[in-house]
This record gives sequence, structure tokens and C-alpha cells, in this order.
Amino acid sequence: MGTFQKEQANQEFSNRSRQKTPRTKLPAVILAVVLWGCLIGGGFYFAKQYIDRSIQDVQQTNAINIQRLESRLDNLTAEMKEVEKALRDADQTLSSSDSTQQELNDKINKLNKQLQELEKSLKILKEAP
Repeated sequence: MGTFQKEQANQEFSNRSRQKTPRTKLPAVILAVVLWGCLIGGGFYFAKQYIDRSIQDVQQTNAINIQRLESRLDNLTAEMKEVEKALRDADQTLSSSDSTQQELNDKINKLNKQLQELEKSLKILKEAP
């Protein structure tokens, strides 16, 4: 073979190797689509995991806050009961003070009447010889 034929054969071989047949392009396209699908699926999976974790964190924080609020509410309820009891006791004390005051006023009035009667008796005794 001559040099010209060798060059022509090499050129045909290189032209064939440069041209990709549809068969060699198909696996690359499929691989690209599968890789793209995996990336999208993985992104959705990690996004869902992140959102779920965030929701759980918020729920835990809310549960802790609710427990704190319930504890404070229980404390306030207990304090309110103590205040109500103190008010009832004070009311009873005031009521008994009122009745005691009334009784004292009645006794003072009786003693005033007795004093007036004694003064009259004393005047009568002074006037008598």
C-alpha cells in the first residue's frame, strides 16, 4: 500500500471514531438522567428531613413552654386560693370585730344608764339627812 492509501485509511478510521453513533450516546444520556433524578430525589429527601427536624424542634419547644405555663398557672392558682382564704379570715375577723364592737357599745350604754341611775341615787342620798 502506498502512503496515500495509508493516510486515507487512517483518515476514515479517525472520522468513524469521531462520529458517535446513537448507541454510544444513549447510555450517556440515560446516565445523565439517572444522575439528575438521584440529585433531585436526594435534595427532596434532605429537604424533607430538615423540615421534619425543624417541626420536631418547634413541637418540643412548645411542649416545654406549655409545661412552664401550666406550672406558673398552678402556682398562681395556689396563691389565689391563699389570698381567698386570707380574705375570708379577714372578713370573719371584721365580722367578729363588728359584733364585738356592737356588744361593747351595748355594754357601754348599759353602764351609762347604770351610772346615771347611781348618780340619781347619789343625789337622793346627798339630799337626805
